[in-house]
Amino acid sequence: MISLDNAGPASTEKRILGVDIGNTNTVFGLFETGEGYDIIRHWRTVTVRERTSDELGIYLIGFLQSAGIDAKSISGFIFSSVVPSFNPIVERMAHDYFQSDATRVHFEMKLPFRISYPRPFEIGADRLVNAAAVSILYPGNSIIIDMGTATTFCLMVDGVYRGGSIAPGLKLSMEALTRNTAQLPPIEFSKPPGGVLGDSTVHALQSGFFYGWVGLLREIIKEMKNSQPGAAFQTIATGGLSSLIHKESPELFDIVDPLLTLRGLKILYQQNQTD
Repeated sequence: MISLDNAGPASTEKRILGVDIGNTNTVFGLFETGEGYDIIRHWRTVTVRERTSDELGIYLIGFLQSAGIDAKSISGFIFSSVVPSFNPIVERMAHDYFQSDATRVHFEMKLPFRISYPRPFEIGADRLVNAAAVSILYPGNSIIIDMGTATTFCLMVDGVYRGGSIAPGLKLSMEALTRNTAQLPPIEFSKPPGGVLGDSTVHALQSGFFYGWVGLLREIIKEMKNSQPGAAFQTIATGGLSSLIHKESPELFDIVDPLLTLRGLKILYQQNQTD
């Protein structure tokens, strides 16, 4: 087991750890305790539901050691999770390895926005964190798109969370198609060189996924805007392949922030501290 005594040079500088637990990946982000939302370092690992708190702690200590960061400098811990069975594992890890009571993101905590949603307890923690980040960093009427295991769309109007849509994740859809067909090979998501008319099986698959997904994004964005006549909206994307889609179809998203969720964790940590 990795010891905290060997976790790097001694430091009096205090830092905060944010952890975003998704169905596919778990992402760690390290922040300063002061103002601002810059991320010092971030790491990603696969979400393994059978992983123990000790295994998770060893992973995280190893990440910190690789960056020369003293684990004893961690003074705060916050996490969002869409895997409920993983929550006690993270809480135990924070207690045992960082002597910290982990703050879990939920709809009843202090949020920088209001919720107008009949069943707020059903809103995923990842969606709450993204909405918090957008409320502070990109204020205004917004459509937030997170391209993870699922593709989520959230509508923010006048500082109020109004709801949204959930579609299958792009990578999940690609894997499901190739896994359940005998003759279709795995492909890399990209815009096919010949456009929509694929001249090979690989290019045909790339065409279907690229143009199909751009169409899905465009249509849901359009319908969300139509649901609020007369209002202007910015579209903010994060996660997965949002940067690649933005490069090929820049008209879809106004802002792409790959680390939006981690920044939201820092915001929620600051807003929920008691003196």
